[in-house]
Amino acid sequence: MPQVSPMRWRDGSGWIILASGMIDPSDPDSPSLDIAAQALTRIARGEPLAYIWAAGDIESADAHLDLLEDLGAPTGFLLDILTEDDDTIRAQLKDAGMIILGDGSNPDRLRSALVGAAQEAMINAFDRDCVILAIGAGAEILGSILKSPTGKGLGWVDGACILTDYTTQDGDTMRQMLQNAPGAYGLGIGEGSALVLGPRGEVEVWGNQQITVTMSRT
Repeated sequence: MPQVSPMRWRDGSGWIILASGMIDPSDPDSPSLDIAAQALTRIARGEPLAYIWAAGDIESADAHLDLLEDLGAPTGFLLDILTEDDDTIRAQLKDAGMIILGDGSNPDRLRSALVGAAQEAMINAFDRDCVILAIGAGAEILGSILKSPTGKGLGWVDGACILTDYTTQDGDTMRQMLQNAPGAYGLGIGEGSALVLGPRGEVEVWGNQQITVTMSRT
């Protein structure tokens, strides 16, 4: 497991990109556009781009795919993991060069839908060299601690509580979530920012570069 203290993340040959909320395609100066363009440069091969959709706005997801195509992305498609069967999910993600975990208002729903075939296929793709671009709620569920009724993320970024579109006003919320989690830490990703974790321990900050690290006091 690559580690740059305090961060620890899943082994694999791909990149994990944790980004703040949905891109606004109407703003040509948005730092989120730069993040999207940089993310595309990390795709190792020209395989398709898969947008996992389970808890968000399908029109926004479509618009996001169109925007990425304008930026030069390979062919993309939406994958609704709530309705597709396991074999279809595995087949669709098998050769993906990038998998996007989209933003949404219900992170628990997205997390629950990913458990099983979808996450297994994501892991296999990531082990190969697939880029995981996780946006908003999609980024938050990759931590170990989730701001939701279950409180449990998928743990791709081990020990982390991830909050996106983070501001100083979220500090109390972050500290409260870490209060009973010895050894845990918080990653606050500000608007228009992304934290990028590479396969050989690389750590990069893109966009507005607003990343806040909070350590548990216990």
